[in-house]
Amino acid sequence: MTDTKDWVLPNGFTYIASTAGYYGSWAKAADPVTAARKAARDASSSYPQFVSVWYAPNETTNVNEMGGLSWKSETADRIIPIGFFQMSKNSMKVSKDSRLTNHEFVTDQFEQFRKSYDWWVENEQKQ
Repeated sequence: MTDTKDWVLPNGFTYIASTAGYYGSWAKAADPVTAARKAARDASSSYPQFVSVWYAPNETTNVNEMGGLSWKSETADRIIPIGFFQMSKNSMKVSKDSRLTNHEFVTDQFEQFRKSYDWWVENEQKQ
């Protein structure tokens, strides 16, 4: 029996989607739309759902208990925030919600990943 992970791309990366929150859900898939749809569907049957999507190394990136992304700092420079989306049953649009827009999400995530990787590089040089 083979242990295949159909959500992992040949380069070892995957798309990770999360609805976040205590009752949220998450999913991994080989494409961002499938990951987002699975996370939204598994979270609730009510819409709209707000979903965060990232492209990241499968082995070093996961979703934590509260729906946030957890990663290793040494691979943070390889994580790409795809976007923050408002999902309905039949559509997927970038979020323009006043609480968190797609632009704010992507900008903040890139900054977090940059700081995390810079911290790792700095600490590696000290050793």
